[in-house]
Order: sequence, then structure tokens, then C-alpha cells
Amino acid sequence: MIMAQALNSKILLSGNANAMMSPVNIQQGKMYYGDRGMEFRANTRGGYIQIPWKSVKSVSMEIILKFYYRGFFVTTTDGKTFEFVGGKAKQAVNVFRDHLKPEQIMRRKGVMERKRK
Repeated sequence: MIMAQALNSKILLSGNANAMMSPVNIQQGKMYYGDRGMEFRANTRGGYIQIPWKSVKSVSMEIILKFYYRGFFVTTTDGKTFEFVGGKAKQAVNVFRDHLKPEQIMRRKGVMERKRK
């Protein structure tokens, strides 16, 4: 089994999370927020995602009823988007503020707030 080299030298926050790779491919694991970026490590072998802070174009938080932070979407500078649910999303906002510009952190409307077409 090949293990990925850790991206971070210091972990600032971690929590259980799900990476929504597709509607039928949901990976359970752990999300790490560190000094160099975000890392998701799946509970199953070989599943990991590493996103350095310098590669983050934007983070949009999904907030429901103004207090429940369901998760977030990360868009990278190369156009990829990753969805993570859980991972201590509310506490992660402080880490995002330390490593990203204010205009890179956005609020995404919750399901109840989105208008139906």
C-alpha cells in the first residue's frame, strides 16, 4: 500500500468528515486543517485528498438556519471542486480566515433557502 506524504507540518484542527466524490461515491474519513493546507484521509485504504492553501480559489460554506454548518465546497485554482460534509466545518472557518483572503470565503445557501425554478 502506498501512503501519501503528509502535506502539513502542524495540524491546527481535525474532525470526522465525508468527501462527496459523487452522489454514489461517498468516502468517510478524517479532515485535517494545517499550516500548509487541507488534507482528507479516507478510512479505507488509499483514499486521500491534499489541497495546499495556495491552490484554493474559494471555499463556500453551506450554512443551514444560520447556525448549522453542514460542510463546504473547495474550488481549486485548476478548476476542480471538492465537497466535504462535517469535518468541524464551523470551527474550520477560523482556520480559513487565517490562511485565505476574505473574498475567498463565501456563504452558500442551504437547501431550505434556495429558490425553486
